[in-house]
Amino acid sequence: MKKRLIAMLACLCLIACSFSLSATAAAEEGLDVSSLYKEKDTDDTWDEAEAEFIDLAALDGTELVITQKGDYVLSGTWVGQVVIQTGVEDKVRLILNGVQITSPEGPAIYEKQGDKLIITLAEGTENILTDGAAITEGDDTIGAALYAEDDLSINGTGRLLAHGTVKHGIQSKADLIIAGGEITVDSVNDGIRGRNSVLVLDGSISVTAGGDGIVSTREDKEGKGWLVIAGGKTEIRTGEGAGEVRASANSHGFNRGGWDWNNTVSSSDTEASQKGIKAATDLTVLGGEITLDCADDGLHAANVTVSDGTVNIRTGDDGIHGDTETVINGGVIAIAQCYEGIEGTNVTINGGEIQIIASDDGINASGGSDGSGWGGRGNDRFAGSDGTLTINGGHVEVTASGDGLDSNGSISITGGVTGVWAATSMGEGAIDFNGTGSISGGLVMITSVNGTMTDTSRISGASLVSIPLNGAGASGQTIIIQDGSGQTLGTFTPMQSYDSLLIAGESIQENAQIRVTAGGSSLFEGGVTASMMGTQSLGTNGFGNWNGNGHGNGGQRRGR
Repeated sequence: MKKRLIAMLACLCLIACSFSLSATAAAEEGLDVSSLYKEKDTDDTWDEAEAEFIDLAALDGTELVITQKGDYVLSGTWVGQVVIQTGVEDKVRLILNGVQITSPEGPAIYEKQGDKLIITLAEGTENILTDGAAITEGDDTIGAALYAEDDLSINGTGRLLAHGTVKHGIQSKADLIIAGGEITVDSVNDGIRGRNSVLVLDGSISVTAGGDGIVSTREDKEGKGWLVIAGGKTEIRTGEGAGEVRASANSHGFNRGGWDWNNTVSSSDTEASQKGIKAATDLTVLGGEITLDCADDGLHAANVTVSDGTVNIRTGDDGIHGDTETVINGGVIAIAQCYEGIEGTNVTINGGEIQIIASDDGINASGGSDGSGWGGRGNDRFAGSDGTLTINGGHVEVTASGDGLDSNGSISITGGVTGVWAATSMGEGAIDFNGTGSISGGLVMITSVNGTMTDTSRISGASLVSIPLNGAGASGQTIIIQDGSGQTLGTFTPMQSYDSLLIAGESIQENAQIRVTAGGSSLFEGGVTASMMGTQSLGTNGFGNWNGNGHGNGGQRRGR
């Protein structure tokens, strides 16, 4: 018991430290993570004198029914089902101490009634849950390895393997909290599913799902349907993963678009939603390490906020998609493969390190019609004129075969460092907007190939300066912009070669001395002249609105 008390104190200390970091990030959003859970959700200790020990292998029959609140320590291999059916205010904790439960029908662990089910994964143990054929309760068809009608929390340091052979892996019809453990889920449909909410505080989660990876579904009640990732390590693969982007190469050797406009085919033929992490209302990332390989969107919700953590995404559709608001306050985001990188009606970037490689638009703010979809672009895709893209800070790098920065409304850059490589054919370009465009702060770097024929005078604020390059720049080499004193103003690593460079910033004025290097070679060194400033060109549609010529900004894809 003394060892357990010491372990408990150490665990609580670690929890306090990790949550204090999350709380700092959450404060930026006005979200107090500590208000979303209680101590019992994270406490993985128990009193052996008060707990009831059950060896499942010694049971007769295929059903164990728990009707009283308390702590139950389960062990053993068994073909059967654990059912929790207590009073509506009772809390039950199951300490899984090395179990292998295979249900002949329905969930391996099935909480039918109670206040909360807490699963604690005992240290050093492996626990395997496999469901059987779906069962029907009223209007519900229940299929999950671990299922709770009420609140469900998972903690501890042991391992849990949940095999969802019918539908989902782990499911709660109320609030779902993951506070620890090494959790592996494979499922026919969704991996981890909470109706009212999902909160990930800590632990290591690996999901392979035929549907969504982690999802909160409720959208018919205010304050529900949210999902928060505050810590831990999460790896998700949905469908067949991001797969190959089906498109022909354009003249620059870079795939243009995730779909052929004449024969729209997505990277997945299924009708199921196969997003990585999805919320019906608000999705917030406050920390942790997230790796997503998804047939559909990586992060998807009505509103998406990323304030901290590391997010790595490969997807057959959007990297990050918010139906309404998409806000990036911090963190490290790498979207290595996608159709469109970051999308929302309104996209705001206040900070963070962001790198995007997109087969269509890099960042897209698109209001109005929802004509386009995961399977192609709809007929009303040019109807919207709303949407705002605002970059106030951070370090943003975009390599896009469509538009680099795209808005059906306005684009405003007030700070940070923004680098864009974009295609310059078929109406695509570095910056495209239907309303107003302004650069009033920060540093903007735009690279492309064969920059010609575009009037950039619609961009207000800082002058765009065309840099006469001493040779072409190579893919994957970091461009460094320095002032006359040798101070670095900004860097950008385009993932395609280029022979045109425009820069804009507060310190990029006439007569200013600048130096441009890439890969250790000097591309330009000298003063900014009047002939380099003002109206410049970049591609067939580098800037502005091309709606009148038959193209424009894509309609927003909300998806399933």
